[in-house]
Amino acid sequence: MDFVSNFQRVIDAGFTLLAVQTGEESRARQLVDVACEALELRVSYWTATSGAPLRAALEEASLEEAPREGDVEPVNEVLVLVDPQPYLDDPWVLRMLREIGLGARKAIVVLLGSALDLPPDLEREVASVELPLPSRDELAALLELLPREARNGWDTGAFARAAAGLTMSEAARAFELARMEADAVDAVRRVIAQKRRALQKSATLELVEDDVPLADVGGLDVLKAWLAARVRAYGDDARAFGLPEPRGMLLCGVQGCGKSHASKAAATVLGLPLVRLDFAAVFASPSPEQALREGLRAVTAIAPAVLWVDEIEKGLGAGAAGGAVDARQVRVFGAFLTWLQERSAPVFVAATANEVEHLPPELARRGRFDEVFFVDLPSQQEREEILALALRRRGRRTDGFSLAEVAKPLEHFSGAELEQVVASALFRAFGQRREVREEDLRAAAREVVPLATLYEEKVQALRAWGRARARKASADRRMLDLFEGT
Repeated sequence: MDFVSNFQRVIDAGFTLLAVQTGEESRARQLVDVACEALELRVSYWTATSGAPLRAALEEASLEEAPREGDVEPVNEVLVLVDPQPYLDDPWVLRMLREIGLGARKAIVVLLGSALDLPPDLEREVASVELPLPSRDELAALLELLPREARNGWDTGAFARAAAGLTMSEAARAFELARMEADAVDAVRRVIAQKRRALQKSATLELVEDDVPLADVGGLDVLKAWLAARVRAYGDDARAFGLPEPRGMLLCGVQGCGKSHASKAAATVLGLPLVRLDFAAVFASPSPEQALREGLRAVTAIAPAVLWVDEIEKGLGAGAAGGAVDARQVRVFGAFLTWLQERSAPVFVAATANEVEHLPPELARRGRFDEVFFVDLPSQQEREEILALALRRRGRRTDGFSLAEVAKPLEHFSGAELEQVVASALFRAFGQRREVREEDLRAAAREVVPLATLYEEKVQALRAWGRARARKASADRRMLDLFEGT
């Protein structure tokens, strides 16, 4: 009931103009009623369909002048204006609301709507009260309202976790759909499917279901060991030991070297759902700040979870490299930085970046991420491992190939380019109606001009940055490769 206590605290502090921005009108009304009843305040609601003009409702709720202390009883009624946005362009309404906010009139008014774009003249006088998405306890209580025979054998905790991130009405519909499944496991999957559809409406979030085992990530042994060490860090025993929950990692490095793949594997090894935040969709929305706020609110409700932010510099760093500064981008960047620093929910942020020169320095500050890793071009042994993984994923045994000899001259190849070598070799063999051979791999490699060769100066500058400013995601195997080659 954080909303109820926050709502009451704001009124006790003397605010007379409040704003509640949410799409859950029914739930918001119920909680406003609970909060006001405890404060012994009567509540009335105004809507465009209620019959009374808005001006009349505001005049009835207020006096021409603020009463002097001791003259009359304090305000004991709250007027809630539902969906007031279209009326905020009316100068009379705007002035009346501002006078109420300044305490010049005897009234407490709450603005309630799914979209509230307050005019600058009004914004400073309004106290915003956030309505968080339902907690798991609230979702579990909602589940208990279903008939006992309908949820026979259901694990209440599992269903509450599956529904986390949904509104109360969305969760109610998901639970009703789950009743159609005979098996409890299928019922949970039905709830998760509904959550995926609900997140798609957000446009800024995507629930990713790619199950990438850590063993499917070629190389990056330091990063993999670091992730494996944090598997138990979400348990109660870790809190008792004094460990904070992991906050996340920033993966910088050469394009195509497995940063996104490692981010997906992080969710798998930690046993957490993976949610992708799309900054392009954030800035495409009419109100980027609101879109980001709603996305982060949904991720917080789903927590514990892994939030994957791919190529974060394209969403937040363009103004840091001397380019034109977009005021919207600055505000979104500030809001995201604040959330990174202040978040208390167990959200592990896995962010990737290719163009590190565009990264604002404050993004990598300790406390926002646990570690900053640099993902370099793969070493000789890592190239062999990546080629072997790519072949096995396509149903091929590797004992008939001398992968060490194939990988040796490919020192400028990224992991993605090595994957492409295997795919091209398979196409070559398929076209000739035979099984793939080692020579196919060599021929395919000769046809690829790696990115590190095309943009050598840029890649070398990136690697120099990584040596000085980040922890290596792979162990330094140069000496080991030297000995293995003798």
